[in-house]
Amino acid sequence: MRIFLVGMMGSGKSTIGKRVSEVLDLQFIDMDEEIERREGRSVRRIFEEDGEEYFRLKEKELLRELVERDNVVVATGGGVVIDPENRELLKKEKTLFLYAPPEVLMERVTTENRPLLREGKERIREIWEKRKQFYAEFRRIDTSKLNEWETTALVVLEALDEKEISTIEKPHLVKIILGGFKRVRNEELVFTTERVEKIYGRYLPENRLLFPDGEEVKTLEHVSRAYYELVRMDFPRGKTIAGVGGGALTDFTGFVASTFKRGVGLSFYPTTLLAQVDASVGGKNAIDFAGVKNVVGTFRMPDYVIIDPTVTLSMDEGRFEEGVVEAFKMTILSGRGVELFDEPEKIEKRNLKVLSEMVKISVEEKARIVMEDPYDMGLRHALNLGHTLGHVYEMLEGVPHGIAVAWGIEKETMYLYRKGIVPKETMRWIVEKVKQIVPIPVPSVDVEKARNLILNDKKILKGSRVRLPYVKEIGKIEFLEVDPLELLEVVD
Repeated sequence: MRIFLVGMMGSGKSTIGKRVSEVLDLQFIDMDEEIERREGRSVRRIFEEDGEEYFRLKEKELLRELVERDNVVVATGGGVVIDPENRELLKKEKTLFLYAPPEVLMERVTTENRPLLREGKERIREIWEKRKQFYAEFRRIDTSKLNEWETTALVVLEALDEKEISTIEKPHLVKIILGGFKRVRNEELVFTTERVEKIYGRYLPENRLLFPDGEEVKTLEHVSRAYYELVRMDFPRGKTIAGVGGGALTDFTGFVASTFKRGVGLSFYPTTLLAQVDASVGGKNAIDFAGVKNVVGTFRMPDYVIIDPTVTLSMDEGRFEEGVVEAFKMTILSGRGVELFDEPEKIEKRNLKVLSEMVKISVEEKARIVMEDPYDMGLRHALNLGHTLGHVYEMLEGVPHGIAVAWGIEKETMYLYRKGIVPKETMRWIVEKVKQIVPIPVPSVDVEKARNLILNDKKILKGSRVRLPYVKEIGKIEFLEVDPLELLEVVD
């Protein structure tokens, strides 16, 4: 694979190119830096000593070399598109134009080592006017309202051809496909969020309804609005609603689709790592009511789910790690893929090969569990690993769900080690990996408040006993009924 990035100075070619290379395990080459290395002098000096024509000649020679290489991501110089022969070469490659308006570029750039800006940043407008017709010959990504990870996700998605990673037939169809998100443009109706539209709007069909991001969407008010819109468009039972977003949006879409006209077609395109490894698989749909999370819901399997790990690249810091926690949970439940967590730097850099394997293992393990226990009566409780104390941390500390579950896994494992149930080596390994994923120290909480929360948890059995799932050995899940007061020994 070869990916070339073109664009004005300040458009982010080098920054994004480096991230893309790490995501895809490709070599990164900055053409300006490579010319400087070969010449033994800066671009500014080359311009001053030999002129721009000499520099453009060296640029052209280097481009001819690079189009013959493989497995590279190339950040081209801003002026490479001026030459028509260069443009013809680039048109034969996966070339993307990173766009930002001149006013944004002027905020981003410095004049250091930029010979074309000797007279000041205002010259960017003049340069843009001369080059914009050439840039327009390539697929454009507007970076002006996107952060670095969002831009990286779009570059990778545009560059990738579809590659199927896995197909799971039961309990419902799930396809894990790199580049598969682009199939969403063929859906009949999409429910999505404002953030998803901002990043991926180019792939969405015209027939779409926007809802708020996050848990805010899971209310009767938004359900009523969805019903109203569906009635207004006379949406028939034979058509499908596609939920495109994170876990809250897929929960909401599943609830609406399973109740409107006693059930219409339903599909998911989960866009967060947490939704891909958990919420989009298994057929549990719900909304919140009277301050209680997921208290009104249905069991309704989607007709199909298209999971593309590529779109998780656009996630914010913190939210991404939440999904890693859930994938880690599924890994230790299944006993598969534990070696993925021996390379934390690959996870941190969102390496797509590692992400794809994490998603594949998680989805296959959840599908297996759901097949055995579709209505959450027994084995499916294993998915609550870390959730008993995790719920306490989430409510009392106000941290995101995934962070709270990480702390819950750590503390519940330590409690069971103290009880002599979990072996020392298992406890140490789990705690070490959790701390790598979420390095934030676990806080102490008010024991009495924690006790009240646990006793009102929906997972508590009669007689105030907690049915606690735990990993005795990696890949071996067991359950233990414990007194919640004893469990609180590790939270203060």
